[in-house]
Amino acid sequence: MSLLLILISGMVLIVLSADYFTNGVEWLGYGLGLDEGAIGSLLAALGTALPETLVPVIAMVFGGNPAADSIGLGAILGAPLMLSTLAFMIIGLGLWAHGRRTPVLPHGMVDRDLGFFLGGFAIALGTGFTPPNWHRPLAVILIIGYGIHVYRLLHASRRGTSSKSPSRRLHLSSRPRPPFVLVLLQVAMALFGLILGAHFFVVGLDRVSLDFRISGFLLSVILTPIATELPEVLNSVLWIRHRKDGLAFGNVTGAMTFQATMVPALGMIFSPWRLSVWEIAAGVLAWGAAAWIFVRSRQGRLTVGPLLTAGLFYLAFIGLVVVAI
Repeated sequence: MSLLLILISGMVLIVLSADYFTNGVEWLGYGLGLDEGAIGSLLAALGTALPETLVPVIAMVFGGNPAADSIGLGAILGAPLMLSTLAFMIIGLGLWAHGRRTPVLPHGMVDRDLGFFLGGFAIALGTGFTPPNWHRPLAVILIIGYGIHVYRLLHASRRGTSSKSPSRRLHLSSRPRPPFVLVLLQVAMALFGLILGAHFFVVGLDRVSLDFRISGFLLSVILTPIATELPEVLNSVLWIRHRKDGLAFGNVTGAMTFQATMVPALGMIFSPWRLSVWEIAAGVLAWGAAAWIFVRSRQGRLTVGPLLTAGLFYLAFIGLVVVAI
């Protein structure tokens, strides 16, 4: 199988599977009676985060070489960078395209998720400057922290109201109310597709970095997040269109909380977790963009303007890459 075919196969499979997964978990959350904030920040966010999680896990656990570790680190740090910059920018474009300036969000949802992201991601980045014997204990702290965050999400959901009916019918059913077993089947099938697609994509990136002597980190920090995260961000635009802003934003901010804790924790456990200048730059810009949105949200000024401005942080990273190359 040619290199190009491997990469394209992995990307297409990830895109299709991520769409089926998000559609399935939206119906799953609706069937479980969760509110819009919990579905967006937890269930839908896992659909966004899962492909990006599988890439570094497969690279670092099964790769067994420095190139694979570099791809893993790029995938870990590239996802928060894209989510906190391009994802918010695209949501802002979606609001603007539909003639809306300010999103309507569940109270405190963005502040809660981004506040947790800023704290957790700061710990993850700071761990790169600590002795190796600190890595696993700090990874455990991040995992426990995410568990507490999920508990608070579910607790808040019980006190709220259940979500509205999903904006799209279940892909595997033409019924307005599909059987729950079909919902579970679609989620399971999509999960298998995500795993297989991530495997193809990692194999392709590894071969590109070796054959063309291009940094595996730069390839994965730019290409992998676009392949695995951007399709789900476009789903957020669909939710904006249907005025389900909580799902749209929760899909992004919830994925960011997962990417700030659980995924770096895997990196700390399965890799040396020594961050290069590029990796630090990607992490700092991701943190800065998230802090910008967090401050504007806390001030009650989260409008199209700040969302579009977040994209400048990603452009800054691309500018650094272009200048260095």
